[in-house]
Order: sequence, then structure tokens, then C-alpha cells
Amino acid sequence: MSAHYTFTVEVYTDALVITGSYDLPLYRRVSDALNSGLHRFITLRDASVAPLWRPQQAQRVPQILVDWSGALLVATIAEPPPPPDFHVPAPPRDTQPMMFFTSLFALRADFFKRTDMELIVMLSEMTDEFVPLSSVTIYPLQGGSPFGRDFVCLSRRQVQALYAIGAEIAHAPLPAPNPEAFAPPATPMSPPPPETEPPPVAVETGAPAPDADRA
Repeated sequence: MSAHYTFTVEVYTDALVITGSYDLPLYRRVSDALNSGLHRFITLRDASVAPLWRPQQAQRVPQILVDWSGALLVATIAEPPPPPDFHVPAPPRDTQPMMFFTSLFALRADFFKRTDMELIVMLSEMTDEFVPLSSVTIYPLQGGSPFGRDFVCLSRRQVQALYAIGAEIAHAPLPAPNPEAFAPPATPMSPPPPETEPPPVAVETGAPAPDADRA
């Protein structure tokens, strides 16, 4: 039995593309290995590193440490066959074609959607750093030809927008209305008329009027 399982991966950052052999002591998907968060750096053997938009300037190195937290996406180029007793430890899932947009790439891919959960709920409750995607076509936003990869781990924090292809995202959140924005303007009230003083009222004292004394 092999002492390790070797995957060939590409790591894309905002400035570099790094390719190399990634060894795992146990067989699992690359996304599961990255999401385990055991190490900040992953080690690649027989690696190359190049500027993102100038891959012809690649430099070969026997070993390189890559900070996975700075990766925009990690693509699997080749992977070993799984052992006969391997089973994916996850709830049942369907695939939903999706479009994802980052600052550098647009990706058309099949998203592994849980069958027991609405898509918007799954996206809202996702805590993994990397989202596993299959049958991926990657479109460089700064020009260049699109290219395909069978399996990609997309950084969740780098996703700026997404939509489901051929389906509506049910129960998508809507902005809550602002009562102050929709309240009708207050109608100014005219001031009440000034109060007028009532005329003086004569008070009877019982004394005779002056004209009666002269009589």
C-alpha cells in the first residue's frame, strides 16, 4: 500500500500560479484537506511558480511552501485512484450548474448541493474556506482563453457574486423595507387662531345707579 497519495495541483493567487505535487497521508478530496485547517502552509514538490498572467516565465523549484489562506482557487490537475474502501463522508448531494465571479475569474461549474437543504440556506450556512466544484470552466476576466479543470476548490471569501444556471434561487433574501424611506411626508398643520378675550361682564353689587340718586 502506498505511504501517501499524490495529487498534482495548481494554486492561483492574485499574482501567482503555482503548480506542484501535493502529498496526503490519507486519501481524501483536496478541498477536504484544505478545509481541515491543520496547517497554514501546504508543501508542494517538483513545483513551478510563475506570474499569473505570464506563465511562460515559470521557475522550477524542488519544493515550495504555499500559504493556502491567500489562494483564490486550487485546481486539481491529476489525482490518484481512491482506495477500494473509500466513501465520501457527506450527506447525499446533487449537482447544480452555477456561475461564480471573483475579482480575477468567472467560473462555470457544477456545485455540490445537498438534497436535504435549499440552495440559499446551504450557501448562507457554509463555513468551509474552500468550495468544491466539478466540471469547471475558468474565464480570465483580464483577457485570455478560458480553460477547463475537472475539480476546483474555490475560496469562499473570494466570491463576489454567483447565480444558478437554469434555475431560480428559491427564498433568496430581499432587502428589508425601511419604514422611514416609505413614510409619507408629514403635512404641516396651520397654527390655531389666536384666542380672543371675552367682553367684560357687569357684576351686580346692590348699590343704586347714580341716576336713581338724583331722582
